[in-house]
Amino acid sequence: MDSVTQTIVNYIEQTDVKNCEDLLSVARIAFLDYLASLAPAEEEQAVQDLARFIGADQNITVNQDTSTNQNKTADVDGSESNSTVKRADKALYYGFASHYLDFDDAQANLAGHFSTVLYSALLAVLEPNDTWHDFFRAYIIGAELEGIIGSLINPAHRTQGWHSTGTVGVIGAAAAIGALRGLHGESLAQLLSLAATQSAGMFFQSGTDGKPLHAGLAARNGVWAYELLQHTSLQTSTKPFDPERGWFKTIGNITVSSDDIGSRWLTPGQLIDPGLWMKVHPYCSAAICGAEAAETVAHRIYTSSSYVSKHYNVSPDAEEQGKRRLCATLVSSLWDDIDRVTVHFPPGADAALRYTLPSTGREGQFSIEYIVFQVLAYGAVQDELFKIDTIDQSVRNYMSRIERVYDLPKVSQAERITKVTVTLKSGETFTEMVNNPKGSPNNPLNLEDIRIKLGLTLKANQIDRMIEAFTNTDKVEPFLQILRKEGVLHV
Repeated sequence: MDSVTQTIVNYIEQTDVKNCEDLLSVARIAFLDYLASLAPAEEEQAVQDLARFIGADQNITVNQDTSTNQNKTADVDGSESNSTVKRADKALYYGFASHYLDFDDAQANLAGHFSTVLYSALLAVLEPNDTWHDFFRAYIIGAELEGIIGSLINPAHRTQGWHSTGTVGVIGAAAAIGALRGLHGESLAQLLSLAATQSAGMFFQSGTDGKPLHAGLAARNGVWAYELLQHTSLQTSTKPFDPERGWFKTIGNITVSSDDIGSRWLTPGQLIDPGLWMKVHPYCSAAICGAEAAETVAHRIYTSSSYVSKHYNVSPDAEEQGKRRLCATLVSSLWDDIDRVTVHFPPGADAALRYTLPSTGREGQFSIEYIVFQVLAYGAVQDELFKIDTIDQSVRNYMSRIERVYDLPKVSQAERITKVTVTLKSGETFTEMVNNPKGSPNNPLNLEDIRIKLGLTLKANQIDRMIEAFTNTDKVEPFLQILRKEGVLHV
């Protein structure tokens, strides 16, 4: 075992989070947010197609051979079963579904998504006696390793075109599985090795079903690596992170030392610094600041004396009356008054927003132009518009008035900042800059926010039962049984 791999193995084995309530608190909220991202996606056609493909919708037996342990399957609570899909395919489904709407959390160092891969993999290998503490400890370890790796290889990894949710996620999944299932020494090194050699995912897939597939494959391949080691005599290299010829050198052409890992481990923890970005709308997290800035600007325009006076034929002193009328107004008429919109970024901060004139709603999830258009047209982002097959040409014409400029100061990888300036045809200008929007690490979602997000799919009494079970159980299995009854987990 090389020195870097040995260091990683040691930290996975020895990390104790009993006194890390700050990390555990984030992990709990992240799990509920993961479920809130998964639940609405299970109604999507592509997600249902994948469920049919793996046999989940029919609850069929994937492999009838139970004479060996090589093809064990697992039902929703992790116990072995002969009537449901294999564990690796369950991880594939959950990873794909939880990332399908791009509603799940993201992290700056990774430049990708933690929970969609980690929780999908952990749910797949869960055993009936696993406790919440062990479950969340495994998640924290997987997230820690992913975030550290991301801090070492980015931004070059991202700008080269890799999607770290896939490339790094599979390694994090293996680390989390190893932690939960208590692997040690060379067995743990081999698990990481099998995961590292399956590292894949390219960002050209953004705006297509290929992007969420990266999350599903990362979770699946982490589970599959674990199954291989448990049920075959297969032997692999125990030097996956060898400084001379290992993963870092191959993927990133960089040399990483043991100290690069050790000096970063839980200081204070990747879930705390830089922390997680959680979403209230299903689009790329790189657009969150711009969307909130646009909302503030739109509100100022709609309630300004000049706008109210022009559109309601009232004097400025009747502004309050005009405000009350706005709720009944087709605010898309604002575009008739707009000359141009400028979205200001630091250099390179919009890399993930790769579509300037998207053709489909899926592409629009990665377009600041489409998101700002929605805010200025309707007063807020309209989630349903990300599901349309074709964006109307008239909307694309509006988007063509939106330009990107890169005149904000360069910020660290962990920071995000965006400014939106709207210039009306009258010459009046409105501008707003945002760097800590709702859902950012410094303005995080709380339990009530997650309840609202769950409410997009579930009824209030379902959420109450779900939160009660989550709060009052020591083991994970009883909670998952509640989820199954409430129709949140279908596989």
